[in-house]
Amino acid sequence: MAKTVNIGYYFVAFIDIVGQRDKLNQLVSLPSSDVEKQDIAPILQETSEYVKNLRGQFAALFEEVAKPTGRFNHLSPNQRARVEQRKQTILWRRGFSDSYLMTIPCWYEPSWGTHSLAIYNSLFSICGLFIWALVMKKPFRGAVEVGLGTEISEEEVYGPVNVRVVELEKHAGYPRIIVGNGLMNHLHDLEQRCRDDLEGRHTKHCIRNCRKLITTDHTDTLILDPMGEGMKSVPGAVSPEMIEHAYKFVVSQEEFFSKSDEKLHGYYNHLRKYCESRLVLWNLSPIE
Repeated sequence: MAKTVNIGYYFVAFIDIVGQRDKLNQLVSLPSSDVEKQDIAPILQETSEYVKNLRGQFAALFEEVAKPTGRFNHLSPNQRARVEQRKQTILWRRGFSDSYLMTIPCWYEPSWGTHSLAIYNSLFSICGLFIWALVMKKPFRGAVEVGLGTEISEEEVYGPVNVRVVELEKHAGYPRIIVGNGLMNHLHDLEQRCRDDLEGRHTKHCIRNCRKLITTDHTDTLILDPMGEGMKSVPGAVSPEMIEHAYKFVVSQEEFFSKSDEKLHGYYNHLRKYCESRLVLWNLSPIE
């Protein structure tokens, strides 16, 4: 008998650290001497430690944004308990080399529409992680999308959504997080189906927050907006000092590559344009 295949919609985020692959490509064979071992060990240690730190930082951000904010204190104890229950959503995480994959099944829910909160928490955490990575001087690019998939092993999804999100990341070019049309369509469809009850109103609230983290950049591409109003409006999420450090790194990279690498100079020029379009929100001035 044919095996039943469960197919559903999944939110998938894919990020890839910029530049690490070039360092790893320097390592082509086992070291044949202590000198070679001394050359190889620092590269492996540096790149692997950063990957672990990045994953840990995402986990910390995701946990932090899920903490109670007091926004729902006006609700009855029973209603607050139902809202807290909605936070018990699934997020699967997988790493491969210098890439990181986050998946949310849109149909495993303790109550209707709860995955919208998990999607918001993921988008928020990726935005915060993007700023952190720039401050650490090791940026990444990526993509987020919703599409069809099926689980082929525990917490592993296979299907068109994975293909789509990887393709979007490849077209990102400069460090940014591309937003797929599938995610936008999913948020719209979900909003249209919201009922006028606690679950429906909370889902609409999450959808509005998701949209606040999405913008169109100067290339007319939908991207996450890590320096935008959606991040600034959350107290303590990102400080002006972090934005300033991130921006100064971008400017330094643009200037550094202006005489040595036309492609990378172009990438950081694009990223500088994005940063400078957001500086006024943080009371910062562009560098002349």
